[in-house]
Amino acid sequence: MTRSADEQAYAVTRARVCGAPVRPAGLVAVALASALALGACGQPTPSDDGVGPTVSVEVQPTIAPETPTVDAPDTTAPVAGGLFDASTSLVASSCQPTGDVWNFAGTVQNSDTVPHTFTVAVFVVRTSDASDVAGKEIDVTVGPGEKGDVAAKAFWRGPATGVECLTGVTVKEE
Repeated sequence: MTRSADEQAYAVTRARVCGAPVRPAGLVAVALASALALGACGQPTPSDDGVGPTVSVEVQPTIAPETPTVDAPDTTAPVAGGLFDASTSLVASSCQPTGDVWNFAGTVQNSDTVPHTFTVAVFVVRTSDASDVAGKEIDVTVGPGEKGDVAAKAFWRGPATGVECLTGVTVKEE
């Protein structure tokens, strides 16, 4: 009984794959040839002008924001329409504890040509998370070009560590 050429080739291939010893040198040669062939794929060709190879990449479009950004107005400057800027009206202040009792004292100056009622806010906040610990608001009416004193005696009782005192000034408009 004879086998056809296809059957003999199949038998030889099957024998090599299924049980015949594999030679490591042959596998190394095949792996090296494959790596060299794949490594050459997609590489730019060197130019003759002495400059290194370059690759051209198409510029990608950027995504524009859905809403345009709006410049915020400076909120500390006086506003048209006669509103008064009180941010610099607190010209002197002291906020500190005596033992564990916190006191505030300050001076408000009215640089406008009309009298204003100023509200001075004093807050003690935690430095770890900026949460309010205590607060006090003091109103004082000051004539044009004059100064007025504000004070909050013993507005909070607590330690001096881990907290700080913050102040702010607004104007009450009648």
